[in-house]
Amino acid sequence: MGVPKFTRFICERYPCLLEVLNEYQIPEFDNLYLDMNGIIHCCSHPNDGDAHFRITEETIFKNIFLYVEILFRTIRPQRLFFMAVDGVAPRAKINQQRSRRFKSAKEAQIVESKARAKGEVLPKEARFDSNCITPGTEFMAKLTEQLRYFIIYKISTDKLWQKCKVILSGPEVPGEGEHKIMDYIRYMKAQPSYDPNIRHCLYGQDADLVILSLCTHEPHFAVLREEVKYGRSSQTHVAAEKTKFTLLHVSLLREYMEHEFESLKPILPFPFDLEKIIDDWILMGFLIGNDFIPHLPTLHIAKGALPILYAAYKETLPTLDGYINESGMLNLSRFEKFMDKLSAIDVQHFSDHQADLKYFESKTGRRVSENDGTPPHINSPSLNPSKKSFKKDLESLIQSTDDLLLGHSSEEDDLLSNDSDTETYALEFHQHKQDYYLTKFHYDEVDADVMREQATAYVTAIQWNLHYYYNGCCSWSWFYPHHYAPFISDIKDFKDLKLDFEMGTPFLPFQQLLAVLPAASRSLLPEAYQNLLTDEESPIISYYPEDFKVDLNEKTREWEGVVLIPFIDEKKMLDAMEPYHAKLTPEEQKRNRHGSMSIISYTEKNLGMITAPAYFPTIENHASITSVDPKEIDVPREKLMKGLLEGVKMSTYFPGFPTLQYLKHEIKLEKAKVKIFEQPSMYENMIITILPRKSPDLLQLAHDLLGKSVFVKWPHLLEAQVIGVSDCLKKIFLINLEKPYSSENVDQADLTRRDEVHWKAEAGDVSMGYKSRFGIVTGDIEVLIRVRVITGRRYIFTNQGRMSLEKEWSSVPSYYPYQSIVYDIDVENSGNISHRNITDIYTPKSICFMLGHPHYGAMGEVVQPGVILKTGRVKVAMNITPEPDFAALQIQQNRVNMEYMHCHIAARRLSISNHLLSRITGSIFVQLKSSTNSKKQTNIGLNLKFNKRNEQLSGYTKKVNGQWMYSTKSLGLIRSYMEEFPKVFEKLVENLGNDVFNEQDLFSCDGDVKEVVKWLKEQPFRKIPPCSCDTTELDPDIIDLVQAQVDEFVEKSENAAKTVIMQVKPHLLFKPGINCGNIPP
Repeated sequence: MGVPKFTRFICERYPCLLEVLNEYQIPEFDNLYLDMNGIIHCCSHPNDGDAHFRITEETIFKNIFLYVEILFRTIRPQRLFFMAVDGVAPRAKINQQRSRRFKSAKEAQIVESKARAKGEVLPKEARFDSNCITPGTEFMAKLTEQLRYFIIYKISTDKLWQKCKVILSGPEVPGEGEHKIMDYIRYMKAQPSYDPNIRHCLYGQDADLVILSLCTHEPHFAVLREEVKYGRSSQTHVAAEKTKFTLLHVSLLREYMEHEFESLKPILPFPFDLEKIIDDWILMGFLIGNDFIPHLPTLHIAKGALPILYAAYKETLPTLDGYINESGMLNLSRFEKFMDKLSAIDVQHFSDHQADLKYFESKTGRRVSENDGTPPHINSPSLNPSKKSFKKDLESLIQSTDDLLLGHSSEEDDLLSNDSDTETYALEFHQHKQDYYLTKFHYDEVDADVMREQATAYVTAIQWNLHYYYNGCCSWSWFYPHHYAPFISDIKDFKDLKLDFEMGTPFLPFQQLLAVLPAASRSLLPEAYQNLLTDEESPIISYYPEDFKVDLNEKTREWEGVVLIPFIDEKKMLDAMEPYHAKLTPEEQKRNRHGSMSIISYTEKNLGMITAPAYFPTIENHASITSVDPKEIDVPREKLMKGLLEGVKMSTYFPGFPTLQYLKHEIKLEKAKVKIFEQPSMYENMIITILPRKSPDLLQLAHDLLGKSVFVKWPHLLEAQVIGVSDCLKKIFLINLEKPYSSENVDQADLTRRDEVHWKAEAGDVSMGYKSRFGIVTGDIEVLIRVRVITGRRYIFTNQGRMSLEKEWSSVPSYYPYQSIVYDIDVENSGNISHRNITDIYTPKSICFMLGHPHYGAMGEVVQPGVILKTGRVKVAMNITPEPDFAALQIQQNRVNMEYMHCHIAARRLSISNHLLSRITGSIFVQLKSSTNSKKQTNIGLNLKFNKRNEQLSGYTKKVNGQWMYSTKSLGLIRSYMEEFPKVFEKLVENLGNDVFNEQDLFSCDGDVKEVVKWLKEQPFRKIPPCSCDTTELDPDIIDLVQAQVDEFVEKSENAAKTVIMQVKPHLLFKPGINCGNIPP
């Protein structure tokens, strides 16, 4: 889980960080790392809210394999593919895992109980218990074997996998998946042959993957994530094949971070070092909490914690003699000064809290204590003094509070006035903090020793975290001993602490299972241990409560709350397990061991047949497996390579890795509502203003740029070919786009009035697009550059029997402001081979597809000798499969295409106005009168078209030359809607000018709007996903008929495939994988 809301915060603050993947713009990565547990969870229990959901083990494994293959095919790593599954975790993480699993089991029981209470009959099969995704269970043991088989299968059969070294670190290898990945990156960096310009891609949804990526100080790093959307339209689960992915560019985050703290450059008494700034930024991130340490009580991301930390850091750092986080080692003296600066937050938080209480009293006429509770939305600690014995001797604690509030030390007492209000405020603040410790920590008394223990525990936790992220696990047994963190103002006087950790040893798998599983999941344990969780006489029964509380602790959502279950006593648990070890079966004993990671690579040698553990076929094995003890990749701390390595190319552009270099710009923080995750931002955005660039004469600019390659979409640089330049008066353009710039291949023209309007509209759209999505202000646009962006690279056959790699450009032109164009920069070689021999492409046993007639689309295998040198043809064994005759369906589809009509014709047939037709086929939002949330609306429009997204609904609408067309099927749907709810349409006509309708304006009775929404959800068209208006799709009904005809055709035995040996010209064959980008055959 990492750090809740952290990713949203940084993506909104730095709007260019997140990029939706386009097939033609995926960077070339050397190494791909998968944090596998997220994949396992989404492939096994995608919807925990559905009490009826059941899934087989076979389906789970197939889902996982498919997801891994999609990720591999998306990124196509060139050197290393690392798959890491969580093994046993450090004790510091086990407390969090324990909370999560207890909560998961309880929520599953509640979901099923609610379903039964409604009278629903649940399936007899047991639901999938997601708690089995824990090292040591039968499921995880099977998963390891299945993953190993899957890797062997892919390496033995897939040439893309054969290029890589594949590493599987399964659940038998101790450590969290993402930290095992970091261990290996540290190991690679310590090798003398390490390439400092390796391009890394790390997959996973956890926010701490961003922090871990920054810890490596590798400049070419990106985090691959599923696309996340917020709001009503967000979906809980999408099929793997339809999942959209995004890259969070850590390389760009580094540059944003330099802007964030650039105000420090002229005022630091020591050199400004971005790498050390990043280290301190990571340290600040720990203060808002993570899986190992709770957040400080007054710091919440949603309430502006990170900007507060940044401001305090900017004020404090110039007063220090160096940076705070020294590559994973905490400088205690400097950290103490930083925490002292932060302590003012406690006072501000208390002041706000007091204001809330007084407001509540003024509105209700009673004090909070009268009800022994807190006012709504005020999460102060509840007071219960009768249950606590207070210690009177707290002079030292009161004194420290006075110092904080009055801003003085004991030497300055004589300078202060005797202000009773201030003293009262100080006492109230002290009482507020004392109540916190008594209530949250359940102390019987709070004294200086307690406060010292709190400060020591918290600072120790910070140092453990730094070690874990920078150097690896420094202690398997250490953990933070509280559910809550102390007040910032109580974390002090620690600069002389001696922070030492005992390494210890990781739990064995069954020990971790007993430590984290609730009684409801006891069946996942070996039978020998199960009674320890339920037997009243069990010495550890108190650690497995069936019921427990969740404290929201100033949070707003249930999943953010603190699960109040006891921390398990390690010694008691191990002693309780001891008598039952002898009862373990041999298979269970095998599961209860630590294991090795597997390094798997391709070999041409046939290693024999390998049988799948279950479900899958036996295959010929060409995968060599080497087992490696994790201790072999441990690097002593003194040999770790920290920071940027020598030889890093920081000023070179690596295609696909965005950069803020090359264009002069300024930054400013403001609440600009930049659209991230398809929603306006909640937090401040760092707005980038591109500084003006003097535009040369238009003729000179045409001479310099026409026909040349430039880069557009800064900072997400994308190569493009310039095909025209224009200002608001004139345009100059290439005549033949396939020929280079020359005086014979260029033309110019003055803009007509209509052209001028179009030019200004285009400039406005470009400027608005930059600002609303990327937070970039282009300034006044004087010149637009017309380009064709690159879509990929294709090998073209030459007369010399060779293949030459050439760039393919989009057929749809785009416009960009001249000041945003980048050119004449140093670009890293992509690694593509510019020329290849045909004999190297069409090798025997390779697969290709027929592009000529007959047998278009047939798959074939190249046979000896491959390319026949005399004729230049390729010898192929084509697998010819008879195909059904779709002529009748083609005619039917053409007929369907002719049934679309313009808006005015459709409206006339329905006897409604054009305006009403346009509204009803789009979105119609209704403000619900019963909702306490003034922003809650429901949509009763048909959503058959989406103007802003340029999307249509196949079979119902399509856009032709900018005009919407409606099918007879859409008319039938609208007519049914009108007949079902005639009064709604009458009201719509009366209020047609409204942007948003009030419920009472359209519906006379409560519940009517729910009937409309229910009816809409039941209609078949709701199952059809929208598609781009630029695509051509078959009518959904035609697709069903095609599927039925294919099924019928396949069942006939006379339609069996046959093999035909052919000699084919190379340009009539399609070879998968040799072209780059989004290029059709």
